[in-house]
Amino acid sequence: MSMDAWSSMDAWSRLSAELDLWQQAGRVATLWWRDDDAISDTPALRRLLEVAQVPLALAVIPARLQPSLIACLDKLPATQHVAVLQHGFSHDNHEPAERKKAELGAARPVERVLAELGQGGDRLRTAFGARALPVLTPPWNRIAPAVIAGLPGLGFQGLTTYLPRPQAMPIPGLVQVNTHVDIIDWHQGRGFLGEEPSLALLIKHLQARRLGTADAAEPTGLLTHHLVHDEACWGFLTRLQHWLSAYPVIRWVRGEAAFTTVVQRTDQ
Repeated sequence: MSMDAWSSMDAWSRLSAELDLWQQAGRVATLWWRDDDAISDTPALRRLLEVAQVPLALAVIPARLQPSLIACLDKLPATQHVAVLQHGFSHDNHEPAERKKAELGAARPVERVLAELGQGGDRLRTAFGARALPVLTPPWNRIAPAVIAGLPGLGFQGLTTYLPRPQAMPIPGLVQVNTHVDIIDWHQGRGFLGEEPSLALLIKHLQARRLGTADAAEPTGLLTHHLVHDEACWGFLTRLQHWLSAYPVIRWVRGEAAFTTVVQRTDQ
């Protein structure tokens, strides 16, 4: 296909063409879904759980966890696969004003940061049992190298941030599986990024995996934030899942399966 023909296609057609190439190569395009900032049972969370027809990994903030979220997830049917990841500790910014926001950055002693993360992990395991995975989701997708180095000592076996991972294991015993398709436009009103740019992010990572310019083994990650979704976000998520369901080449993986090389469920 010529570049002119490609550029003249709409985003859904370009995605279809990319998936056809995966099919022709006899490959399976793995996807996973991470949603951030869960705290309590809210109408937005209920809508997320209703809209998500595929496995979901819910990043929960331990220090802000409310009993209502525990009760909500406890009532889910066994057929609905929702894993819990640890979203930092309190999701507070500790960096000075001139730096980008981060909770797990270099502004505080690493010992203090790790102590909070350990406390948060205990809280999530107590609250969610086997649903809680030993996977860390740093707030704002930022984390200092010294904090990463201390994660295995706390029992963490997985790390997830944003953009293609530079390597599968940043340190021994810790696998990284990132997200790549953030549907929120954080710089222009915090609404839906838009159908075309969101699909462009999805196509970009799938194409990079297929061509070998990104790690082919890293599942392509959808990133959402249910508490700030507008109607356009919900509509896109519904359409995307329905549209992709027609392609056998697509396989949505559970949170634990995304990190399967090293992660074991907490009840094992």
